Amino acid sequence: MVLSSLILCAPAMAELGYTDWFENGEPTMLSILGGIYGGTWSNGGPDYTNGDITVYRVYDFDDGQESIHIVDGDQFDIDQVWTDGIATVTAQAKYAGLNQSFGWNQGGTDPCNYQELLSYDGPSGVIEGGPVVEIDIEGDFLWGIQPNGDEWWSKMSNNSDGGMDHLITFFVEGVGEPDETVWLLFWEDLPSSSWDQDYQDFVVEIRASIPEPATMFLLGLGGLALLKKRRK
Repeated sequence: MVLSSLILCAPAMAELGYTDWFENGEPTMLSILGGIYGGTWSNGGPDYTNGDITVYRVYDFDDGQESIHIVDGDQFDIDQVWTDGIATVTAQAKYAGLNQSFGWNQGGTDPCNYQELLSYDGPSGVIEGGPVVEIDIEGDFLWGIQPNGDEWWSKMSNNSDGGMDHLITFFVEGVGEPDETVWLLFWEDLPSSSWDQDYQDFVVEIRASIPEPATMFLLGLGGLALLKKRRK
């Protein structure tokens, strides 16, 4: 097993840090990134690059500040509570036996309102022409997954296995439009009692931008203003 971060994860951690993950003999992060974006990848510490594109590991926990702005955020923020923006959500890879469902909580930090945005039940590997969803969101919200009836959230304390972390996130530079902020979300789909902590069971890309003024008006009091599914 390859240890890929240096700071041990605990639900009640009070300092900035990363959740540990392990490659466990499955495809490496270098291989997955090459499959998604192409090129030959290398890593330095928690970050990876192919020379043209760089992905920076986002912090998983700190001293109580949990939020990250979907457009203005970067790798120095915390990937638990997300805020604001138009997002194009794309399924990029799956390395798991379970069928995968990715969604959000429809606003706020309550974990009880899961709404599926996309799902994938195909074979393991990089997903070519995978499902894509576009959403507009105002205010705080959570990302989540529902594999095989379980439910795991970006906000660690909402997870039923003792508040363990089921998400690691990367901030991506070198892809997307100039006004887009790009993220890669890597999910662990099993409870901590039986997981392997490889965080590659479902990989989702987020491309976010700031809503136009007319769109902001339509959002009103917030939440989901637009939801449409399409294919690449």
